[in-house]
Amino acid sequence: MPVSSIIQRWGLIRIFAFSSFISIITISVVSGYIFFSFLRDKLLEHEVSISSEFIQSVSIINNPESYFRGDSNDKNAQDLQEYFHHIIGMPGVLAATAYNAGLTSIWSSNETLIGKTYTDNDELKQALKGQSLFQEGHTEDQSKQEHSFMPEHVENFIEIYISVWDTKKEQVIGVVEIYKSPSALYQTIYQGRVLVTVVSLLGGIILFWILYWIVRTAHLLIESQRERIKQATSRTVELNELNLRRIGADLHDGPAQSIGFALLRMDSLTNALHQNKPELYDATFNKINNAMTDALQEIRNLSSGLIIPELNDLSFKEALVKLIKKHEKRTSTKVKHHLKHIPENLRNSSKICIYRLIQEGLNNAYRHGKGLEQCVELMLESDQLHLIVTDSGPGMTSKDIDHLFDNKHLGIRGLRERVESLGGHFQFTGRENLPGARLLATLPL
Repeated sequence: MPVSSIIQRWGLIRIFAFSSFISIITISVVSGYIFFSFLRDKLLEHEVSISSEFIQSVSIINNPESYFRGDSNDKNAQDLQEYFHHIIGMPGVLAATAYNAGLTSIWSSNETLIGKTYTDNDELKQALKGQSLFQEGHTEDQSKQEHSFMPEHVENFIEIYISVWDTKKEQVIGVVEIYKSPSALYQTIYQGRVLVTVVSLLGGIILFWILYWIVRTAHLLIESQRERIKQATSRTVELNELNLRRIGADLHDGPAQSIGFALLRMDSLTNALHQNKPELYDATFNKINNAMTDALQEIRNLSSGLIIPELNDLSFKEALVKLIKKHEKRTSTKVKHHLKHIPENLRNSSKICIYRLIQEGLNNAYRHGKGLEQCVELMLESDQLHLIVTDSGPGMTSKDIDHLFDNKHLGIRGLRERVESLGGHFQFTGRENLPGARLLATLPL
């Protein structure tokens, strides 16, 4: 089944939750097992190292070297017995056997093993080369005959081969094999296993929930933004249609009427010309000329609202200053402006949006706020552009503000759609504890 079909059927969040949970728990268990195995091996190696050092120190004190080399007089036999008395008395030691350089058992806690030669014991051969080694065993494993003597209460043990050196530590004279069941060590290993398992699983579950929360939050945010964009697109289409109707109505009621009037007067102009009436001709011509001039001016006014030539010819800040100056000249009012840290690498969509916001905001400030204390502020903070247009006019009630967003007021609705389509936020409110109104827009860079 294709991946896209699986995602459509199960959902992205559900697939992520399942796959990430399995992956994280598997990684946690595997890493926990690796860490525990490393810890257990190091603890066992430490135990073997301590046993080896103890046996070597006892060898220096009791000096069983002669007996290992084959001298079996009573004095050497007594030293060997005392030597092994110390070994068998070590905590956790279950059994011990000593071998000479010829792989023959010269002493054992299990007397049936004394005198036997083990030429097929690879561990014993390696120990005679000076390499102490160990292996872990279990009492239910009867692969070796010498394991049969293990007590019933013992489940796990360590079989250790320890090289015995001469007094000068130049040559291996024999090997001591001990079977040891360090209960304290195994208890520590068991506790370590439980601790590593719990910590690994708990850490994996916490990591899973953190990642799941992050992905789910991001998914919901993306879905909400997608829904906002869909709604904004739908509203934009509606607004475009309403704007086209408004432009059509403006053309019909303005320039079209003037041009129609001029066409109607063309007959009068022709009649005056045929009747040789200069006064009537001049009057009719002036009327036609005035009508066409009015139509041209209205078309220019409409066009100036549809295009922004300043954005191509000037820097963005200069274009905004020119827009404010044009508003001041047209309305004979004053506008305070603070344009701080405006980046020049803005997208054209953001530039047009800000231009229209200031244009419509100042128009509203003059029309509804009587042009009192008009102010434009544009500043950059934390990778966001903040635009504020205020006035100190009579202000507007919350009911009046709600009416601004209905179909009769395309300017404010269009501004909101522009801002939200760019991922920003738009507000048109009264000023707290102050007269007038405030237009506030925030655009991400």
